[in-house]
Parts: sequence; structure tokens; C-alpha cells
Amino acid sequence: MNNRFLWFLRILVIIQALGYAAKLVAPSALNSFLLGPMGDPSVTNIDRSVQVFLWFSSVALLGLGFLRPIPGSILRKVDFTLIGLVATWSFVLAIFSWWINPGNPFHATDPIGHAVRFAAPFALILFLAFPGQQRESKIEWILRWGVAGTFVGHGLCALWIKPSFIDLIVGTMNLFFGNPVLAADSSEALQEALVIAASRQAFAEAALPVIAIQDFILVALLLLPGKRIKTIALWMAVWGFVTAMSRMTAYGWDHWHDLALRICNGGIPLFLWTYWKSQDSTKTTL
Repeated sequence: MNNRFLWFLRILVIIQALGYAAKLVAPSALNSFLLGPMGDPSVTNIDRSVQVFLWFSSVALLGLGFLRPIPGSILRKVDFTLIGLVATWSFVLAIFSWWINPGNPFHATDPIGHAVRFAAPFALILFLAFPGQQRESKIEWILRWGVAGTFVGHGLCALWIKPSFIDLIVGTMNLFFGNPVLAADSSEALQEALVIAASRQAFAEAALPVIAIQDFILVALLLLPGKRIKTIALWMAVWGFVTAMSRMTAYGWDHWHDLALRICNGGIPLFLWTYWKSQDSTKTTL
């Protein structure tokens, strides 16, 4: 695989690791799972240790990318180990996010909804370890299935009207069009503001099932055997970045880490689009 594509994938993994590191200012799902048997000091130390490791890995993976260690070398093994542990952390969090919330249908989707987060570093290891056009085509499907899992997971949450998704839509609308309740300066204005707020809530609730249907259709087209539909990958990239960015537009710019740890939601479809464009000999369906 062309080195620029490997760099593209590596940068996505690094940004994701940075996002996970910054997110650990708050307790992780693993922390919540271990809190009962181990106690607060111990699990807090685990989170802090993982945070330091992720900060270190982000820097180290960038440096190792420049060094381009040869296969079989110690540095290559270190590279693979760091990438693998980043993948493992994202997988562990997805599993425990579901485990500590029994009966919650939204968290039950986390193992598939986060799939692209651990598929990306895993695919990077395979691309580095097994170069060759034939193997690349097979590894590509790992990324396709990772993207598909994420869109299915988020699509199910949208179909079931996840409350936090409503907050993302309404919060983003408030950013661009103004928060009517905060702007109200009289009782009459407040009444009008509440009507506007209710209409935005209703719009979000009506939009989510439509978004869910779109997500499912995109997944079906992405997974068509023998097809590489570039326009589908490009739209999934745009939509993935938009939904990831909504964490900042709805909650504030200090939530940049929520965008960073979701960078692969749009980054991997974009990777597929650019990779497919480079395959001039492959038939592309538009």
C-alpha cells in the first residue's frame, strides 16, 4: 500500500488515541466496572495509567511513522504493540460500556457502534504486516465492516430516539440559530421561546428515524459484494464528520476530545474513498 495511505490511517489512530486520553479526565467505563471490587483509589490509578500510556502512544506512533522501522525489528514490534493496545482499549471500553448498563438498549449497541474505532488500528497493523494487493483487498473489508457496524449501531440509537441524539440536534440548532430561551427578556418572549424550543425538539424526534433509515441504506450499499461505490463512502465520510463534530457544536468546544475519539467515524470512509479513487484498474459503480 502506498505510504501516504498508511500515514492517513496512522494519523486517524493517533488522533483517536489523543481523544481517548483527554476523555480520561472523567472516569472510564472500565473504572465504573472495577469500582465495586477494587475501590476508588485503585481504579482511578488505572485510568490515570491508561491516560499516560495513550499520551505516550500518540507521540510514539507519530515518531515511529517517520522512522518506518523495517519488518522484524524491535521498533516494528513496538509499533505493532502500541497500535494493538490502542485497539484493545477502544474495544474494552465498548464492551464495558454495554456491560455496566444492563437493560439499556442504547449502550447495548456500543460493541458494534464503536466498531470502526478498533477496526482502524487493527487494519493498520495488518496493512503494515501483510503488504500486497490481494491481501489489501481482504483487509479493506475489515474497515468496511467496521464502518458498517458503527453506522448500524448509531442507526439503531437514532431509530430508538436516543435522548442524547436529540440534545445534539437541538444544541447544534441553538448554536447556529440562537437559544430562544436564553434570549427571552420578557414573559411574552419566554412563551414564544418555549414554543420554538418545543418545535426544535419535535424536529429532532422526527428527524432521527429518517437518519436511521439513511444509515441502514448506506450500510447495505457499502457492503455490496464486488462493488466499491465511491459516492457512498464519501457521503458516509461527510456524515460521520458532521455527527462527530456535533459533540462540539452542541456541548461546546471544550468537548474536542469527543470529536477526536470519533475521528474514524468519518475518517475511515474518507480513507476508503481516497483508496478506491487510487485503484484505477478497479471497476467503480457510481
